[in-house]
Amino acid sequence: MQVAHVSTDFSLDRVVPFFQPIIDIHNKVVWRYECLARFINVEQQSFVPTELLYLVERRHSKAHLTHTIFNGSANYFRHINMAWSINLSLQDMLDSEMTDFMRTQLQDYPNPTRISIEIAATNALENRAAFNEFALLSKSLNLSITLDQLDPQQEDLLQLLSLPVEAIKISVKDIRKSQQNSAVAEALKVFFSKAKEKGIDLIAEHIENNAELEMIRALGIQYAQGFHFSLPKAFIE
Repeated sequence: MQVAHVSTDFSLDRVVPFFQPIIDIHNKVVWRYECLARFINVEQQSFVPTELLYLVERRHSKAHLTHTIFNGSANYFRHINMAWSINLSLQDMLDSEMTDFMRTQLQDYPNPTRISIEIAATNALENRAAFNEFALLSKSLNLSITLDQLDPQQEDLLQLLSLPVEAIKISVKDIRKSQQNSAVAEALKVFFSKAKEKGIDLIAEHIENNAELEMIRALGIQYAQGFHFSLPKAFIE
């Protein structure tokens, strides 16, 4: 759907978190949920963030959007013993008001170790000083960090393992693409092996069928996410 369909009734009050499970494929249980922003219009239709971006930027409310999803997700999981993650942009990471907001939100939050912050790998590498500062803040708040959107054909894979992170996400589509280049495929295997040695969890996302699931299982990846398991939903089951 086009953004025109929501422009007349757009309000961040109608933005809510949807939840997509990340599965522990070895033990066949939900490991954590990723919290994703969705706008619900008056007809109860949902829209993904890319369809909202123009409206959010036009109204200078990107930080407010992150606040809304963080607050909604934290409230939803406050009394549920389940790990969850939320995406932060480079702009969020550099925003002192955002970090102050996180401190305030987590002052009395039960077991914040259940929360992971997802940061794009490119943002972490290109802004290492800012990322390391944000990582120190996250550690002080007992949060973990997951690197997202890893591109094995562009990024220095082993350099990522020196960053203070607990998990790394990679799209199964990028894994399949890497197999077309033997050098990249071998580098990715080495990366997976060294990540496991360091205790960094590996998550394959965008899994859409059983063949892709079996491929990542063969690579020794323990965690998986995608439509093969579940679409994002407004509640957890």
